[in-house]
Amino acid sequence: MGVTPAEHAPRPRHYAAALLDDAVGRWPDREALVGRGLRWSYAELASTVRGLAAALGGLVAPGEDVAVLSGNRPEYLALQFAVHLLGCRLVVVPPAISSQAMERSLRSIRPAALVFDPQGHTDLAEWLNAATVPRHLLSLGPCRTGVDLLAVLTAQPPPSTTWAEADADTVKTVFLTSGTTGYPKPVVHGHGLYTLLSALLGDTGLAAPGERRLVVTPLTFISGHFCLPTLMSGGTLVLHERYDAGAALAAIAAERIGTILLTNVMLDQLLDHPRLGETDLSSLRRIQYGASRPSPRRVRLALERFGPILQQLYGMTEAGPVSLLQPADHDPADAARLASAGYPVPGVRLAVRREDGSAAAPGELGEVLVRGSGVMEGYVDPAVPAAVRDGWLRTGDLGRLDPDGRLHVVERLKEVILHAGTGLRVWSREVEEVLLGHPTVRAAAVIGIPAETHGEWLHAVVVPAPGAVVDEQALRAHVFAVLGQESMVPARIHPVEAFPLTAMSKVDKAALRQRYTPPRADAP
Repeated sequence: MGVTPAEHAPRPRHYAAALLDDAVGRWPDREALVGRGLRWSYAELASTVRGLAAALGGLVAPGEDVAVLSGNRPEYLALQFAVHLLGCRLVVVPPAISSQAMERSLRSIRPAALVFDPQGHTDLAEWLNAATVPRHLLSLGPCRTGVDLLAVLTAQPPPSTTWAEADADTVKTVFLTSGTTGYPKPVVHGHGLYTLLSALLGDTGLAAPGERRLVVTPLTFISGHFCLPTLMSGGTLVLHERYDAGAALAAIAAERIGTILLTNVMLDQLLDHPRLGETDLSSLRRIQYGASRPSPRRVRLALERFGPILQQLYGMTEAGPVSLLQPADHDPADAARLASAGYPVPGVRLAVRREDGSAAAPGELGEVLVRGSGVMEGYVDPAVPAAVRDGWLRTGDLGRLDPDGRLHVVERLKEVILHAGTGLRVWSREVEEVLLGHPTVRAAAVIGIPAETHGEWLHAVVVPAPGAVVDEQALRAHVFAVLGQESMVPARIHPVEAFPLTAMSKVDKAALRQRYTPPRADAP
């Protein structure tokens, strides 16, 4: 009887076992994690993981859920590795989302243990513990409630167990979506996500060998996992609790940071910071940015300030990293290329489909579909409509592939505006880019406000440029002069000092719609 290709293929090695065994074997004394006053070597990281696994292993069984509510600290990553090496499912709970979203998600999961960071999260952990009743409430440090897991860890010598026996098939992680277009949804990923991340090493991947990376986005979102290739290639993660542009600039200089991942909003704040020009940025080799479609004007400004070190990343909770626009593709003279999301990462396939499911022609708009090992296994809630069919994830993004194979993401399908006056579809990003081209506008967001009968009226929310005064009528005239269609001219333009942001520092358009939608929306 013959052997099938699937039987012949080697079983994937558990990503955490490979990371820890290889790192300790090659770089035991090299700095791995910096944060909360700690500076761990790879040997210290591995020792902590073994101790946490020993402490947790007496409380939870393989296959059970361990929920973690934590800020960005070295112990969080050690705990992630320990949970996965025990064969338990990791449920990451981002502290920045609403408590109602946390409760809703954990009630549907019912974890066996809830581990929390007592620094700023004790009250929330106690409330979640009462609402979801896990078997164990554990703390990462001294606490007034639950069991201090780190105290248990220090009381036990780390075991000498090898990780080579860990089964990659048991790796499961539940992430919550950022809630940009609705309520955060729990998403289940398997080891395929980590297999994909393990392959994205090198200068054109997510991590250069031995790099020092500043982490300012929450580790408890999927984008936080995009820092794992840094550890897989012997680099150092410097962890910040939250993003502050001034603190990030200081850390880049003091810690000799080579790589940082920012949302577009964060990148804008870095560009506008008054200390940018006086900061030593000579160590910086790569700025990764994403989370929304970039403004070519702002990208050009970033290229002027930082040089050719920008790398745009397109990804999502349901698919992990999808595509990269490399530094060499950032051509300041090519606005279309600057606005693109680049080429798919190795191991990922892209397609653009029409509404009837047929393949769109190059340059034709349709829904973006993704296929690869980083695609989720599904949603936790069976009531949420399945987004993966025949291995293809329907992203909910409207986009196109240009003749060279680059992906251009135009809009979230849920955010396409059906103009109430004409019935025409309007892409909010197209209007936003025109507004951003006006010298009085630093940032812009276009939303649809429901009309009294059907459709929506366009409203724009803008942040004025420093020292500028926004003239609503002049901006409306500017949009009409550039786009030439009355349906694309905002009915109202609202100046604000700053946008509300989601937990992932994206512009919170849902909050803007709620703010500017009257009890009964009439035509302007």
